[in-house]
Amino acid sequence: MKASFRHHAHWRLIVGPLLTFAIASVFLLMARSGIRVPVPGAFMVGMIFLSSCIGGAAAGCLSAVIAVCCSFVLLSGPELSFIPDFRWRLQLVLLFALTLPFLVGHLRNRAARRFERERTMRERAEAANRELLILRAELMHHTQELERLATTDDLTGLCNRRHFLTLAENERRRHAHGHMPLALLIFDIDLFKSVNDRFGHDAGDAMIRHVGDVCRSEMGASDILARLGGEEFVLLLLETTGEQAIALAERTRKRLEAAPLAVDGTEVRVTVSIGVAEADAQTQSIGDLMKRADQALYRAKREGRNLVRYAGPQRGNLPAAPAAVAA
Repeated sequence: MKASFRHHAHWRLIVGPLLTFAIASVFLLMARSGIRVPVPGAFMVGMIFLSSCIGGAAAGCLSAVIAVCCSFVLLSGPELSFIPDFRWRLQLVLLFALTLPFLVGHLRNRAARRFERERTMRERAEAANRELLILRAELMHHTQELERLATTDDLTGLCNRRHFLTLAENERRRHAHGHMPLALLIFDIDLFKSVNDRFGHDAGDAMIRHVGDVCRSEMGASDILARLGGEEFVLLLLETTGEQAIALAERTRKRLEAAPLAVDGTEVRVTVSIGVAEADAQTQSIGDLMKRADQALYRAKREGRNLVRYAGPQRGNLPAAPAAVAA
């Protein structure tokens, strides 16, 4: 790359003087052939200017030497004089030959410096733009992370309580307006404190994740599952009747009971108590629906755990099939 650049610089240095020498030779041949050129000095000055623009002051000075020599040769014999009183043209050629290369070189350097400043400013602007894009991407990432932290439970990846309440209330209003069925399940892991006391909090966290994964696999694509806190979960079932919700709750309870959690080589039985409630005309908020489901959950706890119980002010309680009490 450097060798190619040096070769290019050498070419720019010699091309102007070579062209000047070629033009001067043509003028000499034309003069000796009797062909008169009205203003040969103007051509020489033009070549000096061209050489200075292409190769800088050095090339312009070399072209000026060639032009001055050509002018002296042209004036050396009467037969080569194109126009009478040619001496003042020689003076003009000498003046331009001495000043033009440096003037053009100065202007060329100024233009080069200006271009370099503009290039530097453009590079800085591009660098600043890249930094802004990076900062914008980082800001978006941090914003998304803050949004995730504000709406997601870190342990299970489910919705947290606050986000669930917002989503669930919107769905309740939509279903109430469309007179569509809506049901809610509240899960609570049985005897969870004993798991923490016996195996440690890591085992307790693993059990919470296990229950969350099983519940997630049973829910529909439009349903909303959240961890309310501790060992308690809530599942909002859209367009689902109370009977359908009870069936899903029983299926989930049995699946958890049949899938013990392995902790340090020991199988730990996992059971849950579930309260089910269905929205009706008296349901004014998602909090009312959760309160009824929570009452059904406490009933399941009182009656021996590992049970599904239903609460509905108009439909009455629909007891689920009895199950073994969790150990």
